Amino acid sequence: MKATLLYSVPVANTLGEGVIWDHLSQKVWWTDIEECVLYAFDPQHRTLEKWHMPERLCSFALTETEGLILAAFASGFAFFCLHSNQLEWIARPEQALSGKRLNDGRVDAAGRFWCGSMVETDTAPINSGSLYCVSKGECDWQRNGYQIFNGLSWSPDNRWLYCADSAHNVIYRHHFNHHTGQIGIAEVFATTPDNIYPDGSIIDSEGGLWNAQWGGSRVVRYDTTGEIQFVLNLPVTQPSCAVFGGEAMDLLFVTSARVGLTSKQLAQQPMAGDLLVYQIDRKLGLPSPRYKR
Repeated sequence: MKATLLYSVPVANTLGEGVIWDHLSQKVWWTDIEECVLYAFDPQHRTLEKWHMPERLCSFALTETEGLILAAFASGFAFFCLHSNQLEWIARPEQALSGKRLNDGRVDAAGRFWCGSMVETDTAPINSGSLYCVSKGECDWQRNGYQIFNGLSWSPDNRWLYCADSAHNVIYRHHFNHHTGQIGIAEVFATTPDNIYPDGSIIDSEGGLWNAQWGGSRVVRYDTTGEIQFVLNLPVTQPSCAVFGGEAMDLLFVTSARVGLTSKQLAQQPMAGDLLVYQIDRKLGLPSPRYKR
């Protein structure tokens, strides 16, 4: 397998995250959590749009209504209209829980939005992060026990749900019932070395899991058994999430972050915080579902 860096989108995000590809708009979307900004980039015309959010936008889903997103803000879930800035809260499960916020989220093939939370400060118990599911405008708690929930994705046949706990260097997989949304027990799928943390993931059309590894300057592809098949070395130390897209679904988009880097480190990695765009020598992308209201 071969991956070639085509270019970067110079956005210098503090904490770029949550990247998704939308085949309808032919744009790649992502958030800068710490700067409360949502981005959309059109790779064909090289145009960039951005919207300022009312709160830290940790992850999000596009909906079947144009211009309407389901936002996982730091404190909770809301519908947010990009045209009018109108905000409609669904639930704020983390609002009163000091020291925690929502984090990584994605839509499953049935149109449900799943999102986990993370422990942000030592005022919260260390493994008190939770997983939530938003379906038909209702938010349901699923389970807890995470320190930094990340890496949410599903196998192409929807039989497996994958997620990670970044702080514990583990990627898990669970049996998943696509029809009911029921999740099985956690199985260890893969682990990362100390000081290299599994972050956002995407599953390719062959069932391979691509995981952005914070602190590792890499995106790693695991096969369906959890063995490493391919390592894409990056020019940034803090990659945060990845997704396939492009007209032929053969581009890999990788978000990254500048948070916590010294001026010397930033000088050594001028693309830190940018969106990296790679050409992959195979068509591996799958469509990203939209949230169904």
